[in-house]
Amino acid sequence: MSNKLKNWLLGATLVGATAMSAGGWAMGHRGGMEHDPGRMLSQLSQKLDLSSEQQTELENLLTESNQANTPDRERLKALRLEMSGQRDDFDAGTAQGVADEIGQITSRMVYRASETFARVYQLLNAEQRVELDAMMAKRDTRRRKWHRDGE
Repeated sequence: MSNKLKNWLLGATLVGATAMSAGGWAMGHRGGMEHDPGRMLSQLSQKLDLSSEQQTELENLLTESNQANTPDRERLKALRLEMSGQRDDFDAGTAQGVADEIGQITSRMVYRASETFARVYQLLNAEQRVELDAMMAKRDTRRRKWHRDGE
């Protein structure tokens, strides 16, 4: 099989998978557990042996991030309902506008999550960073296994 055909098939597969994922997400993604800054603070404090100063700074960061995302989470709920309503009377223009807004909101939220994680990482000492990296690697391994087993 030629490289051009292989690349085209791979691209088509990725676009299809992305579209199906985004469509399913927009129609009723629940995302597992709601974001809980208190739970995250508790786990990180315990597992990384954070100082009281680090705990205070981490709590402030997580609260700030959660508050910044609250309006976007609420808007996403409304957009999901609007997209769900398209099942009976689909309007391509409206659906595309909703999908575009979902993309913009998702982009903002992903950026905020990345920024918050970087700021949290900067609060940690070298030993805590190593421990956090190990925790994240373990979490990624569990997620890959869960996704693989769920297929």
